[in-house]
Amino acid sequence: MRAAARIEPAARRAGSEGGTAVIEGLLAFGLVVLVLAFGIQAAMYVHARTVAQTAAQEGARTAAVAGAGAGSARASAVLHAAGGTGVGMHATAVQSPGSVTVSVAGNAPLVFPVSLVMPGISASASLPLERFPAAERRG
Repeated sequence: MRAAARIEPAARRAGSEGGTAVIEGLLAFGLVVLVLAFGIQAAMYVHARTVAQTAAQEGARTAAVAGAGAGSARASAVLHAAGGTGVGMHATAVQSPGSVTVSVAGNAPLVFPVSLVMPGISASASLPLERFPAAERRG
C-alpha cells in the first residue's frame, strides 16, 4: 500500500502542465522581438537606399552645371547630412563629353550583424551637361 501511495503523487507531478504558459510566453516574446528587429532592419535599408538615390540625383544636378568634382562633393555632402545612414556610403562622379554620371555605393547601417542577408546599396543618376551659347557667356 505504501508503494502505491508514493507512485500516485509522482504521477500527478509528471502529468502537471504548470509553468508551460511561462515558457510559451517567452518563446512568443522572442519571436516577436525577432520579427520587429528584421522589420526595423528592412526600414533602415529602404531609408538608406532613398538617401543614396537622393545623393546621386543632387550630385548629378550640381555636376551638370559645375563639373564632376563639384557633383561628387555635393553627393558626399548629402550623405554626410544624412547622419549615420550615409556613413557607409561613398560617391563618385564620371564626366563624359556630353553627360555626367554620379554613383553612390555602400551599405546600410545594421541593427544586427546580418550582412549576409542585406545586399549592398548602389544608386546612380545621369544628366546632360549644361552648355550655354557663346553669346550668353559673354553676357
